[in-house]
Amino acid sequence: MSMIEKPLVSSTAHGTPNASNSWQTPRWLFDKLSQHFEFALDAAATSDNTLCNIHLTPEEDALTYDWAEAVCGVNEIFMNFGGEVGRSVWLNPPYGRDVGKWVAKARHESEKGLTVVVLIFARTDTRWWHDHVMRAEGIYFIKGRLKFLENGQVRHPAPAPSCVIVFRGDSEGRTPKLGTVVRDQPFVR
Repeated sequence: MSMIEKPLVSSTAHGTPNASNSWQTPRWLFDKLSQHFEFALDAAATSDNTLCNIHLTPEEDALTYDWAEAVCGVNEIFMNFGGEVGRSVWLNPPYGRDVGKWVAKARHESEKGLTVVVLIFARTDTRWWHDHVMRAEGIYFIKGRLKFLENGQVRHPAPAPSCVIVFRGDSEGRTPKLGTVVRDQPFVR
């Protein structure tokens, strides 16, 4: 790494000044998952890094926004043109100390009838992991370290292992299905 490049770490998780906590999902991963979930909404994006036509920006404060209402509005627009989109939400939240709030929000929104697919670090040592992720429909660990994008450029490998969490419907008493996501293999739920 040259002295000019900044490392790919979360400023809040590792105390690194001026590091970004907003990393774009690798396109291969999003495309693989999109084939199964038909995402209608990107719940945490900017116009520069969104992977869906409809997205919520930091200014719209996705943590207080009703995602189900947003997805219903998207479906209504598409149906007027003879099309249909899924009822799935994509979430690659800002990485940092608030990620637990994003995971809780994803679980809450799924209980309104949405499927919410979340890309996060596999932080099995956190309270939010046990309170929310362990009630998901599925947990899919990603083989190897992801290389996120920053300003459209592939960055260094992530500082921690990643996983995809699938929240769908009521989660009380559920044991999540476990699986793996591998780049060159089909995604199997």
